[in-house]
Amino acid sequence: MPDTPGRPNFHNLKAWKEATHLVTLTYAVCAKQRRRLDLRLSEQIKRAAVSIPSNVAEGNGRGTNKDALRFLYIARGSLHELIAQVEACQTMNAFTPEDALQLLEQTSIVGRLIGGLIRYRKSRLENEDP
Repeated sequence: MPDTPGRPNFHNLKAWKEATHLVTLTYAVCAKQRRRLDLRLSEQIKRAAVSIPSNVAEGNGRGTNKDALRFLYIARGSLHELIAQVEACQTMNAFTPEDALQLLEQTSIVGRLIGGLIRYRKSRLENEDP
């Protein structure tokens, strides 16, 4: 699918790239801790992680900044869900402190990048026709 003029392809978005890296880290930690981690919780953690780059990509493919913002807010919500789950796993000793720290550091990076995209899209709303 070709790029839309004025809108970058989601593969070029640093937020999408870093969110995809977060998915990879999440899957690796869940696999490493599979004996200590409840299967249903592991699946929920992975779903939350996958939702982040998926919604960044879907929002980028939408025709308006208003639509894009809606998906960026969903991505940010999934990011916060993942943070809460990682912290719960750390409290329950299902994740090692090192694994939790690695995931939380990556969520911080992704959060800043999504926040930047949200600010950018909000600034562009003024230029759109109603």
